[in-house]
Amino acid sequence: MKKIKLIFGLVLVAGVLISFTAEQKHRKEMKIANASLFNDVTNPFEEVLKDQANEIILVSSTDLNVIEIEEDIDLGIDTSEYLPYGFDAYKGYQIDIADICVLEIEEEVELGFDVNDYLPANFDPYKV
Repeated sequence: MKKIKLIFGLVLVAGVLISFTAEQKHRKEMKIANASLFNDVTNPFEEVLKDQANEIILVSSTDLNVIEIEEDIDLGIDTSEYLPYGFDAYKGYQIDIADICVLEIEEEVELGFDVNDYLPANFDPYKV
């Protein structure tokens, strides 16, 4: 019984190995066939693109047309039924420029040496 199992296992392994080599040969043949198929196909734009590859094409911003499409979102319900009367989503978002307060914190830079030793006498960087 052991010999039959051993022989069956060897036959199975040999069959698997043979099928892999046959499949690899088939794949190599298909790659060669596909390569020759694509080499025969000509691209009508290829010549034009090769000619334009050496040219510099300048495009200005006025030549470009940008179309922005605003799509309405339809939720399938009337949202005004669920919002309070006089609801304004933008209320409170009107910003007055006078209300903006910008604070600039000047940090003292420590260079590790005295810069006055390297500047001329009475040096003023703000003098015009």
